[in-house]
Amino acid sequence: MGLNIFSGKQWDVSSIPDLSGRVAIVTGGNTGLGYITVRELARKGARVYMLSRTESRALTAIEKIKGELGPDLQPEILYINFDLLSLKSAKKAAEEFIQREGRLDVLVNNAGIMATPYELSPDGIEIQACNGTGHFALTVTLLPLLKETAAMPDSHVRIVNVTSNGYLAAHTTTPDFSSLEGLNQKTWSTWVRYGLSKLTNILFTNELQKRLAESGTTNIYCLSIHPGVVATELARGPQQSWPFLAPMWVIISMLIMSPDQGALTQLYAATSPEVEEKDLKAALLFPVAQLKGKTSIAEDKDGKLGGDFWALCEALMRQKA
Repeated sequence: MGLNIFSGKQWDVSSIPDLSGRVAIVTGGNTGLGYITVRELARKGARVYMLSRTESRALTAIEKIKGELGPDLQPEILYINFDLLSLKSAKKAAEEFIQREGRLDVLVNNAGIMATPYELSPDGIEIQACNGTGHFALTVTLLPLLKETAAMPDSHVRIVNVTSNGYLAAHTTTPDFSSLEGLNQKTWSTWVRYGLSKLTNILFTNELQKRLAESGTTNIYCLSIHPGVVATELARGPQQSWPFLAPMWVIISMLIMSPDQGALTQLYAATSPEVEEKDLKAALLFPVAQLKGKTSIAEDKDGKLGGDFWALCEALMRQKA
């Protein structure tokens, strides 16, 4: 069981504080959990950038959100192209954002790929591993601006990495993030590859929080969150791997969390004052907003896995971005 870190009734979107004057980024914001996250941040007054690959889908989603929020709110939602599979695209998206904005209060690394057949990205990275590498490239490029924002008065800077309890599949193997060959191992099943990618999200959170502290930045809060089992388009991956599951997904989707429910934990991590009050640095949260202990592989007490992954991502960025 996780530790319930809020008192009283279950946390919901009505508890999100006023976000006027704040600026947020949500990756993969055109559908599913990202869509709900963009909508609710915008509802509370944040200027929100939706980062996703297909402009037409993003602009359609933005107009739909504006329609849902109604004409009185006039939300600010903007689009920047971002391809999770391309380190160059991730870096370029961050650079474009920095050119357009003078602050960044909330970064929600939400985009993801799940249980797809084995395939390499144009950068030569196994595509599920891009769940980690793509968000690394985006985040570290944005880091100077995040630090600048943290130095501003009344700042509440959050970096939220959406992981999954699927990371537990990484326990069935010995992770090797010291080389691209280790990251790309084909012998693992698609679910193990997915689990390893979700493990890198947690390791990145740990390592980033540690490096921020070492640099003297103590008021940026980095969290990993597992949203729960949610009916989203992430199921496209398993359906590609096992086409016979497609009809079953209609039934499965009626039995699991809706995107509105699934987005609650990342919204909590991105906005709740309790994150600072409870000092939830490098925390792993499960739905809804429950603190969860990490297994030994995710705790990474000696920092080797996280350090290896960080060094590999830096090397890949030098080569590819």
